[in-house]
Amino acid sequence: MSRSHVTTDGRNVLLELLKDDLDSAHSPAGRFYVALSGADSSRDGLHDQLVARNEMHFVKPVSRSSFVIETYNWTSGQVYNAYDSNVPSQEKFYVANGLNEVFLCVQTGKNSSGVAQGSTVEPLASSAAAFNGKGKSFATTDGYVWRYLYTMSGSQVNFFKTNEYMPVQTVRTATVAEQTEQKALQDGSTHGEIIGIAIDSGGTGYSFTPRVDIEGNGTSASFSVTISDGSVVKIEVDSDGFNTLLHGTGYDFAKVIPSAGDAVFRPIFSPNSGVNRDPVETLRSDKIMLQTTVQGNESLTLPLADPENDFKQVMIIRDILSYGHNDSDAAPRYSKSNGNAMHNFTVSGGSGTFTADEIFETASQVKGKTFWHDTSNNLLYYVQNDSTGFGTFNPSETITSTTTSTAKVIDAINNPDINRYSGDILYINNLETAINRTSTQTEDFRIVLDLGTN
Repeated sequence: MSRSHVTTDGRNVLLELLKDDLDSAHSPAGRFYVALSGADSSRDGLHDQLVARNEMHFVKPVSRSSFVIETYNWTSGQVYNAYDSNVPSQEKFYVANGLNEVFLCVQTGKNSSGVAQGSTVEPLASSAAAFNGKGKSFATTDGYVWRYLYTMSGSQVNFFKTNEYMPVQTVRTATVAEQTEQKALQDGSTHGEIIGIAIDSGGTGYSFTPRVDIEGNGTSASFSVTISDGSVVKIEVDSDGFNTLLHGTGYDFAKVIPSAGDAVFRPIFSPNSGVNRDPVETLRSDKIMLQTTVQGNESLTLPLADPENDFKQVMIIRDILSYGHNDSDAAPRYSKSNGNAMHNFTVSGGSGTFTADEIFETASQVKGKTFWHDTSNNLLYYVQNDSTGFGTFNPSETITSTTTSTAKVIDAINNPDINRYSGDILYINNLETAINRTSTQTEDFRIVLDLGTN
């Protein structure tokens, strides 16, 4: 059987389309909502999605989004890998320093035997500027060569930087100083550099140092080799003597060979538009982080029995509709700042108070599960699921707990804000442990959509 793959460029295009859709949705409230559910379904098939919808509590729009990459904070003594355009799953080929400045590793420091050495000099944007300008490669005294790409802004760090992930973006319109600087680096990026040369085979029998011959449609790339025990063990980019490292320009293709011997070399090209032109592409982001915050009952606009309610699932839903509309309608999508997903009764009479998860039923055994009995406003929020069934309640019926003597009369049946069965579920996270919510609690949701190779 033949094998096919979605390329890195293919994933980039799909992610860009999703990111554009997210960006168009952020003001004032958009197409993508975080939804919390009390259901416990372990898979993402259509039936399990339906189970999650049955017990959906409320929705809150996604506030912001960013491409993200794995967090690699610079650490003294750590070996970092030189960028290789032919290794899409490469790790530790970039770093963030203590100032939240981000650098591409262009060349790994190696000793005279070609053994990789840990980095001992933290790369800094100021060092790049002093060496030969922030948009150029610069060397540090530990043998590493770096390329400065961007600085994460304060808001990027606050909303998107975690121990696991950190933000990356390609600036289109600059609104803060960090973006202004990055935009200038993007616009000044050099096309067609040979960033490095990989040694696919060091060869044998070398008694002298061969040249590196480059045949291609670009100009001015220059590299030198180091031999040890008869093999090529290291290839480093040359300098013009004035701190300009000679990656060359204009290379769409090239063949790199030694001037003698049987070593095998391979050119490592910059991304087509240049290293700095598109940091999302250069750093191979295949993930988008979505962020929103839910604060207690959102100023009394969301139902919440403090502290009885919990949620077991977090979802991302696209294009939710208002209650009373379905996906075949031409109705506009729901766009408010939050939305209740549950029916509720106005109740009166009887005795007692229903507690969270308590099952109640009518005389004809139509059942529901309590979410919150709001005694201040005589409202009873509830859900129905496969266990309770989906029978129809009617005004004037009495509902009675199946386990206690609590009973109430239904005066009216009130609809939710949204049609919880509308829209597309893009993501479900089934939590290992249910999370209780309180009116003083804030949840900071950071959800990562991963379109990577795994």
